[in-house]
Amino acid sequence: MNDLTKNEILEKLLKLMHTDRDMTFLLSLEENDLKTLLVVLRERIENMK
Repeated sequence: MNDLTKNEILEKLLKLMHTDRDMTFLLSLEENDLKTLLVVLRERIENMK
């Protein structure tokens, strides 16, 4: 995941969240914070299964 751009991370987040809402404000976060958010969401979704 280290080679992903902020835009790519955002795309993955939007896919996980299943939303069409404008979430570009997330790009104001630092890259590491975006990655953390992505990991947390993935973990949460996996635990729901």
